[in-house]
Amino acid sequence: MDSVHPDYVCLLKKISLWSEIGSSCLISQRFVDFISTIGFYHSKPDHSLFIYCKGNDMAYIFLYIDDIILTASSYDLRKSIMSLLASKFAMKDLDPFSYFLGILVTRHIGGLFLFQRKYAEEITDRVGMTFSKPAPTPTDTKVKLSVSSGSPYEDPTHYRRLAGAL
Repeated sequence: MDSVHPDYVCLLKKISLWSEIGSSCLISQRFVDFISTIGFYHSKPDHSLFIYCKGNDMAYIFLYIDDIILTASSYDLRKSIMSLLASKFAMKDLDPFSYFLGILVTRHIGGLFLFQRKYAEEITDRVGMTFSKPAPTPTDTKVKLSVSSGSPYEDPTHYRRLAGAL
């Protein structure tokens, strides 16, 4: 804070991947425009996924807020893409990832294994169900529900968070 001008606002000049975004749900148009110039296109089912395919060369970029996962069919292609991205955006290579968005990643000679066990355990711990007994179905199948049965929850926040996590 500036003691002479306490009501002034500072403007940050660093250009970053997310400098133009007002919401974390939106992908920077500048990033999308740039990677499309180098041959990537949006995946139809998931707009966070970008695909590059030229001959035998394939690469995928998954973008989540300010994290990028880049995988490519060859080391040289991956390095080339990273170099192009680094020329336009502030970024650093964190090397192979092992945990991302609640998914544990392990490598083997044929590819990757993705596990969500840790994420599921975090959810059950968060809602106090760590020591609950497993059931073949998550609800009682014999109960008949209606609008007038039971009493409404005073604060459904706990259940909304659980549903959101799932």
